[in-house]
Amino acid sequence: MTEKTVLLLSGGIDSPVAAHLLAENGAEVILLSLDNRPFTDEKTIKTVEELAERLKSIHGGITHFVASFGYVQKKIAREGNKHMRCLLCRRMMYRAAKKLAEKLDADSIATGESLGQVASQTLSNLRAVDEAVDVTIHRPLLGLDKNETIEIAKKIGTYEISIQPTVCCMLTPEEPNIRSDSKILREEEKKLDVPELLDGLDFESNET
Repeated sequence: MTEKTVLLLSGGIDSPVAAHLLAENGAEVILLSLDNRPFTDEKTIKTVEELAERLKSIHGGITHFVASFGYVQKKIAREGNKHMRCLLCRRMMYRAAKKLAEKLDADSIATGESLGQVASQTLSNLRAVDEAVDVTIHRPLLGLDKNETIEIAKKIGTYEISIQPTVCCMLTPEEPNIRSDSKILREEEKKLDVPELLDGLDFESNET
């Protein structure tokens, strides 16, 4: 039976490559992009749309959904420990992907994370983020270095799209936590009212 997975798609280099590798190996890939405005810009939204279209042109079965997420980030910015913003945000992103997976009867969620590429992707942080959802998480880039990922991106035609000038997330702290655990994050999440934030998620198909 074909694996059906919801992949979190950003405008960066990594997640489109992860989507390609999963689809190339037979998975049914559902792209989920989260609209982070006002913490990003219109150009970033356009870049993500271009990446989704490129992936769909390579793998005909890929579909794309979008959900507003800026209100979640506003809550994290107001209530959460600033050093944990990336982890709190990522845990909510995982929950968003799981919610869509349940809605579409998917088997798993997936990301473009690779070990140690950014502060939120240390081993302890990945473990702490994983705890947020009880669902299989695929990370096809986990053992690749950046150069290997870039080579694949160039090969499939997503690299030039991903390196277009965009606004990175404006919530990223100067000194993010590089070591954390789920207990600390759960305490921080008590300030956020996670169920209410999840209830506000509305997924829209971005098919044309």
